[in-house]
Amino acid sequence: MGMQKSGFIPLRTWATWLLILFLLAACQQPAIQTSTPSNTPPMPTAVITTATDAPTPTSTSIPSAAIVNGESIPLGYYQNEVLRYREGLPAGEAEPSEEEVRQAVLDYLVDQQLLSQAAREAGFSASATDVQTRVDELVAKLGSGGALTNWMETNHYDDAEFRLALGLGAEAAWQRDKIIAEVPEAVEQVRARQIFAKTAEGAQRALTSLNSGTAFDDLAWEYSPETGGELGWFPRGYLLFPQIEEAAFSLAVGEHSEIIQTEIGYHIILVIAHEDAHDLTTDARLSLQTKALSAWLENRRAQSQIEITLP
Repeated sequence: MGMQKSGFIPLRTWATWLLILFLLAACQQPAIQTSTPSNTPPMPTAVITTATDAPTPTSTSIPSAAIVNGESIPLGYYQNEVLRYREGLPAGEAEPSEEEVRQAVLDYLVDQQLLSQAAREAGFSASATDVQTRVDELVAKLGSGGALTNWMETNHYDDAEFRLALGLGAEAAWQRDKIIAEVPEAVEQVRARQIFAKTAEGAQRALTSLNSGTAFDDLAWEYSPETGGELGWFPRGYLLFPQIEEAAFSLAVGEHSEIIQTEIGYHIILVIAHEDAHDLTTDARLSLQTKALSAWLENRRAQSQIEITLP
């Protein structure tokens, strides 16, 4: 549910977009693909002709950008991801600062490493044969090994780094899917409407009219002529403003709230229906999946040893 003139906004923050990329990428498993921290297309790269295992970096074998639970994120991998991130930014839009880019990429790579480690702990790992199968598929799709190599050169990969990215991406995707699969298709939800006013005076006039017997629907259409104040169905944890959500889930069906003030205005909520298990919309389920993944990563970070070793 997008932002409406009624003033209703679903839960979204800038920081969640990297997580949403995890949710939108690599839905098929155990097929292997890379994930990137930007809007760049899926990334094939250097041709790998034999199914040999890529070396697992350690904290001492090569220069690292970070060490996550004893496993290195290679410095070169990080630096090339920064390049890929910048090259994938939409043209014509204000670019983030160098520090913002560096932090976004570093966060992404640490999260990828944490997900990969959890997948391996659970018994899933991307073998050399799996990686080779994916490379063969990319060669077939592009038409030749030369085309794949050219793509690699353009996108700052060499053979070893591409193999590393494919393996980590597959394992991270497997663990991601395991986490988001725990979000059910149907959950407790409320359907509500609202009277939305931009000023306290407007909201008070509406509340006075309601208390004098004016129908809620009439006022909702008066205050929001394009939508009639319809908010639709929503679960707990979906709304940007928790005070609206708290009121909606505490009211009886047919009951309206007092005036609720938020950053964008003033709301009076009417509960139309309340069900213990109602099918989630695609957007609501994506939002809950994003929150579940974010919570998992936050918890995993708290339990992990993460050392940033950037020069």
